[in-house]
Amino acid sequence: KTYRLVPGSIDEVIASASKAVSYLMEQKGLDLRVEVEPDLPPVLVDAVALEQAILNLLTNAARYSGESRVIRLNARRAHSEIVIDVVDEGLGIDPVDHDRIFEKFYRVRSEETDHVAGTGLGLPLVKHIAEAHGGRVSVESQFGKGSRFTVSLPL
Repeated sequence: KTYRLVPGSIDEVIASASKAVSYLMEQKGLDLRVEVEPDLPPVLVDAVALEQAILNLLTNAARYSGESRVIRLNARRAHSEIVIDVVDEGLGIDPVDHDRIFEKFYRVRSEETDHVAGTGLGLPLVKHIAEAHGGRVSVESQFGKGSRFTVSLPL
């Protein structure tokens, strides 16, 4: 896909993604808490693609939330970047799998996750979109303690 990067508002992308996932969150009894730092500067962005990346992360957070009912979506400025975090307190990912989860078709296999449907393409797509924007995606997670996926985009 060719991305068309134009100056855009992260606030609007976050609002659109939040609205798009609201039905899923409601159906699963999840509480999506959104916090966007005020006055974020515009960034070069393909808004549709970035929204898709955020939706993939939010959908994963909902799928793997376990007993926790809270998912956080945050956006802030950090030095010369806009940083978007999707945080859950769910099943988490063993650090052994961190390097592989962004590979096509790779899925973490465990008793806790085997019942969750998926193709292993969502996180590679998030990585591709982040890199197409000159940014990156990273994960902090511990099995049984939840995950924080971070998309960082240059200003």
